[in-house]
Amino acid sequence: MVTAKLNREYAIRIMGVGVMMLGICVWSLYDGTKAWPDVNKGMDIARPALLATNLTVTAWLARPEGERSLLDRTFATVGQTVPKKLTRKMGELKLPDRLANDTASRDAQAKQLKALFEKPVYSDHDLQTQWIQAGITLLFGLLAFGVVGIKATKKFCADEKGLSGTGVGAKPLAYADIKAIDWSTWQDKGIVRLTCANKAVVTLDGWHFSGITQIVEEIKKNRPALAEKSEK
Repeated sequence: MVTAKLNREYAIRIMGVGVMMLGICVWSLYDGTKAWPDVNKGMDIARPALLATNLTVTAWLARPEGERSLLDRTFATVGQTVPKKLTRKMGELKLPDRLANDTASRDAQAKQLKALFEKPVYSDHDLQTQWIQAGITLLFGLLAFGVVGIKATKKFCADEKGLSGTGVGAKPLAYADIKAIDWSTWQDKGIVRLTCANKAVVTLDGWHFSGITQIVEEIKKNRPALAEKSEK
């Protein structure tokens, strides 16, 4: 008797995807419940010092002779570190050289910078997005493990009488009851589909289950007329 069971390589790859999804889920929960709220708390502490000045973005971010920027030093005086997202957003407000001395542009930048300092680094929408991402990745992670678990319960067997096993169905499938075979994806994907006398379709997937090639060879040997079509 020839037997086909879950392909170990396939199972490892799918479970690897599941582990990655669960890892992203945990990371998202950490950001949404701990890391990002802590960044907002640090911004709350530094905010009075930030709003007490009327400096340009260039002045805040400049690093003369390798020293720390004024922004770094301001956060350090209140025992905080500069959020990377804040630095990035401030960089986006930096004026091009041709507008560096333009009064209107500098005034507009000052208003934008003040508005930036007044807001939390991560908005409520940002935090909610992390919860949504956690939920989605949790779903996909569990789905990946579920797919492997379901396929692990399936088995295909072939002997001189026909096919049997949980992958075939509750009842064995005699070779004579195979009415047609779809070979269109066998060469490229290792998949064949058997159409049975009761019109049920049994799919044999050589990537998901190791040993399918031997099962298919048994079918060819016992149904040579249908096997001939696989060569066309």
